[in-house]
Amino acid sequence: MYERFFGLRENPFKLSPDLKYFLVSGRVERVLDQLFYGLEQGMGFMMITGPVGVGKTSLLRYFMSLLDERVERAYLFNPNLGDGEELLFFLLRDLGVNGLRGRRKWRKVELLERLQGYLLERYREGKRVLFIVDDAQAAPYPILEELRLLSNFETEEEKLFQILLVGQPELEERIKEDLPQLYQRIAIRAHLAPLDREETVAYVHHRIASAGGNPTIFSSRGLKALWKASRGIPRLINLIADRALLAGFVRNSRTIGRKEVKMAVKDLEEGG
Repeated sequence: MYERFFGLRENPFKLSPDLKYFLVSGRVERVLDQLFYGLEQGMGFMMITGPVGVGKTSLLRYFMSLLDERVERAYLFNPNLGDGEELLFFLLRDLGVNGLRGRRKWRKVELLERLQGYLLERYREGKRVLFIVDDAQAAPYPILEELRLLSNFETEEEKLFQILLVGQPELEERIKEDLPQLYQRIAIRAHLAPLDREETVAYVHHRIASAGGNPTIFSSRGLKALWKASRGIPRLINLIADRALLAGFVRNSRTIGRKEVKMAVKDLEEGG
């Protein structure tokens, strides 16, 4: 609605993932460095935590876009599975293992044999295999325990299989308390925190510029109000900034200041 008014090609604050809007900030680079180090060193378990809306899934998608053909990966976005057999079946299917169709039920031992064969073949090819579990805080206890057991696939030199757990901060506390054996195996623990004020400014400027607009649409006071209202959480920044641009359009104001941001926050609070 407001894109043409502000000289934008599209909505710069849409919530759907789009890598061209992803800002590689300093803290994102530090998390990525840890992940690539863990991957290169063959560490069995890695973990990323962060509050809701901080951009964990976006970071994950960006990380996966940087992986080359030397890394085979499976991505589980909903870990709320019934049992270990479902987990193994999903893992094999997402890795592209053939021959899983045509039978209604596979025995667990057969799935494990297929996985072991696949992992050994990739190892001989000099490839790594990475299994990514998003929203891991929602995984039932049996699924987390199955993941721990899967990490036992290894040669005398290194792990055949690496697992990256991604979830909200309670994931770490849950594993620490309920699965201490798993917690001890997590070699890389990275936390993605909300943006500070400077990072929020950079984030807003980057998204507007990526949509073809003038980054100075938001005034300095408007950006300060946006940071305070959103607490530096990117999902909230997007929601508030989108409504603030709409408020500016309605008021025929090409500069978004504190007033427009306050109008946006009020509108969201009232469910408008």
